[in-house]
Amino acid sequence: MYGIKRRGFAMILAIFVVVLVAGGGALLLSNASVASKSVSDNYLRAQAELLNESATEFAVMRAQGFDTSGGNCLENINITVNDATGHAMFDANVTIRYSFRGTAPAACVNVLAVNTLKETTMLIDTAVTDRNISTEPIRVHKRTWQKL
Repeated sequence: MYGIKRRGFAMILAIFVVVLVAGGGALLLSNASVASKSVSDNYLRAQAELLNESATEFAVMRAQGFDTSGGNCLENINITVNDATGHAMFDANVTIRYSFRGTAPAACVNVLAVNTLKETTMLIDTAVTDRNISTEPIRVHKRTWQKL
């Protein structure tokens, strides 16, 4: 009878080891799929951050060359970035508010202050959002002061 009990124990131990190995394999496969999703999301977030920097610099460049002699100011810039196939990936929205040295142009709505500083400054808000290209929503916001 002692031999029969031992063979039953060996079978239970073998089933336990097989279940343990199968559980470990399932855990590894699950972790691999989560890791690839994480890498993809991090890549898209890095692209959004770089687009945010570029949109801010583009807004400064456009504001420096903007003709205010008609009394207008550059206040908003909207940029849509497409992938290689032409599908929209990101939207970049830039809002510019001014703190003018001296008097502000007449039709300029986004005036924070008229000051006596040496130069005109701009408060630039740049927001980049994705167009449902990721499993997690991507939104990058940056606020900077720039000299005009």
